[in-house]
Amino acid sequence: MTRWFIPNPASVSPGVLAAQVTPPAVGARIRSSVLSERLREFFFPSAQSAVFFSCLREGLLQMAAEWFSDKKILMIVNGPMSQEWYDITDDSRIDVTIFDSAYGAAIDMAAFRIAISKEKFDMLMYVETDAYMGYRMNPEPVSREFRAANPEGLIAADISGSVFCGTDGDDIRHADICLCGSEMALGVPPGLGIAVLNERAHTRVLAHNMLNGRYFSYSRQTVSRSASALDITPYTLMNALTEQIDEILTEGMGARVARLSAVRNRIFEWINSRGFTILSAPDTRALNCTAVELPAGISAAEMADYAARYGVFIAPGSGLMPKNSIILYHGNDTGPEDAAVLLRVLDRFLNDYDTRRRHTPGARSAQSEAGS
Repeated sequence: MTRWFIPNPASVSPGVLAAQVTPPAVGARIRSSVLSERLREFFFPSAQSAVFFSCLREGLLQMAAEWFSDKKILMIVNGPMSQEWYDITDDSRIDVTIFDSAYGAAIDMAAFRIAISKEKFDMLMYVETDAYMGYRMNPEPVSREFRAANPEGLIAADISGSVFCGTDGDDIRHADICLCGSEMALGVPPGLGIAVLNERAHTRVLAHNMLNGRYFSYSRQTVSRSASALDITPYTLMNALTEQIDEILTEGMGARVARLSAVRNRIFEWINSRGFTILSAPDTRALNCTAVELPAGISAAEMADYAARYGVFIAPGSGLMPKNSIILYHGNDTGPEDAAVLLRVLDRFLNDYDTRRRHTPGARSAQSEAGS
C-alpha cells in the first residue's frame, strides 16, 4: 500500500476518491448551495458566503489578486507557498508591496507595524500555513495590527495548507476572505477552488467585480445561476468534498486534531532522536506538516528516491529552503500506522546509507586515519 507524504497534491482517502463516481443524477449531494451551507455551518460560522470555482490553487490565487489588481496590496512572503503567490502576481503584472519575513520564523511584529505605518493598504494577503515549510503563522496579531492601521482594508488568507486542521475551525475571524485549493489540506483531488467571505468582504468583492467584465469572476459565480457548462463546478469534486466533510464530522474535529497531533509528535521524536533539525521555529510549527534539514552528507534527493522504492513518497525541499531538506506532510487521514511505516523506511535508508559510506575507499581511509 502506497503512503503519500507529499503536500501537493496531498493524499486523498479511499472514501473521498470513491465518492467521485457518484452519478450526477443523485442531485442534492452536488448542489453548491447545499455544500456551501454545510461549510459555513460546521467550519466557518462567521462567513457570509462560500463560493466554488473550477480551478487549481494557483488559478484561485491569481483570481483573488485580480479582484483587487487596481488597489494597494501588501503581501507577507515567508515561505515557498507565499513566494509562489507573489510570483503569480508578478507574472500577471499586478503591483504588490512585499513584507519579507524569514522562512519558518514568527512574524516580526515591530517590523510589521513599521511597514503598515508608512502607507495605507487596501488589501493584506498572507498564507496561514506553509505546507512545505511546516510553518503556521499566528494570524490574530497580524490581522489586528493591519485592521487598526487600515480600517477600510480587507485581509485575504490562503488556507490551502491548514483548512480542516484547526481547533477553532473559523479562520474567517482573522481574514475577510479565506481561499482554499482542494489539492492540499482539504484532502480532495485537484481542481476545486473555494473562496469563503465574511459579510464585509462579500459586499465589497461583489460590488467591485460587477464592473470588471471578467466572465469567471466572483460576482459571476455568485449572481449567475444559469445552467451554462462553464458555471457548473465539477460534480465529481463536489461529491468528494461532501464525503470529506462527512468523514471529518464522523470522526469529530477534536479526535481529528488529537490524531494529527499524535502523528506529529511521533515524527518529532524520531527527528530529535536522529539529531536532525526541524526548520520551523517551535512556536510556528504546523499540525499537519514538518520540514527537516538533514546533516551534511545525507542527500535529500537520494532519501526521497529510496523511500519511493518502498511505496513511501516524500519530497525534497522547495524554493529557498535548504537544499538538503525534506518535506513530510502528515495531514488528512494520516494515522499512527502510516507514520510507523514512514519512519521505518527512513531508518532503513539511514542504516543503508551509513553502511555504504563506511564501505567506500575514501571512508575507510578516513576511518583508518582517525584510528591512527
